[in-house]
This record gives sequence, structure tokens and C-alpha cells, in this order.
Amino acid sequence: DVYKRQVYAATYDGLFISTEGGASFVNKTIAQGLGSNKVADVYAVGSTVYAATDGGLGISTDGGANFNNRTTVQGLGGNVVLDVYALGSTVYAATGGGLSISTDGGANFLNRIVADGLPSATQRSVYVVGGDVYAGTLGGLGISTDGGENFISRTTDNGLGADHVNDVFVVGNAVYLATQDGISISSSCGTISSDLSLIHISEPTR
Repeated sequence: DVYKRQVYAATYDGLFISTEGGASFVNKTIAQGLGSNKVADVYAVGSTVYAATDGGLGISTDGGANFNNRTTVQGLGGNVVLDVYALGSTVYAATGGGLSISTDGGANFLNRIVADGLPSATQRSVYVVGGDVYAGTLGGLGISTDGGENFISRTTDNGLGADHVNDVFVVGNAVYLATQDGISISSSCGTISSDLSLIHISEPTR
């Protein structure tokens, strides 16, 4: 992740931070409060940094100098966090046990699971645009239009290349999904319609 000239790199050996556009880096680990040195994702807004790790969600309010770790004790669905997204004071954490949502900057979380409409409790990714939440899971794509209160599921039955969705990205009305069997693209935000109007791109058969 890049914020202005600050570069954040999530690695299996900690979170690396550069304040010089990538010219040099400083390593942040459990010594600075991270729950694990295995960092899957990072999201930064101003001086607030969110680090998704194998031991919880690390939150820093001083540019990554120090972290406070959030775990199942604060309501996360699981301590293994694979992705994180923040919009204002609302934080979304994709965990191995559900999509965990905080409305108080990460102090406390409520967890969303299959009972809330998600296709799987095992989350891989999350992306948010306004009140629309897109959750990539091991069972398909979960879509919420009410900030994550309720979800509808989209799977291979609706045109996904595979139900295992590793990542989600949204630009305008286009939704891009990195699935286990290639990239699936929707030109209609994949919202309420039962058909995602997908274009699927995969490796040619040899």
C-alpha cells in the first residue's frame, strides 16, 4: 500500500514501512505490538495503519511506530486476518471465521457469518464503496448494500469462474474478482440482480 510518499509492504517477516517513497524501509514486528510477523495485508489512511496478521489485526495511530493488536477478545471472527479495509471510523477485517466489522475505529467488532448471508465464513478479501461491501470468501462473493448488515451470495451459479474468491476490486460500476479459476468481471456492480453479467478470463486450455 502507498500513501503519499509512505510505502507499506506486508511480508511474512513483518510490516516494512518507507517514508522515502521506497528508497529505504524500517521493519515493524511483534516487538512493536503486531500480533504476528506474518502480515497478509496492510491499509493506511493518514497516520492510521491497519495490519492484517496471523495473530490479529494491528492498529497504529502513529504512522506504524507502535501497534495495538485486536483479536477475538475484541470480537474478531478469528485471529487469522487476511485482508482489511477502512472507511472513516468503520473497519472491515476478513478473518478465517467471518467478516468482522467495527464502527468505532477497531476498538470492538461484530462478526458476520453465513447466517448473515455470506456464502462462507472463511473470508479472503473485502472491499468497500460507500455502503456497499464486497466480501471474497471460499464459497463465493458476498455483497451487502447496507454497510455489512446483510449479504447476498454470488457463486459459480451466477457466473463466477470459481467460488474461491481471493481478492475484490471495484472501479465505478465494474467489479473485478480474482478467483481460483481466473478473473471474473461484472459491469453492473454485481448488486441485486441474480446474474452478475460476468466476463470470465482464465488460462487457455493447452
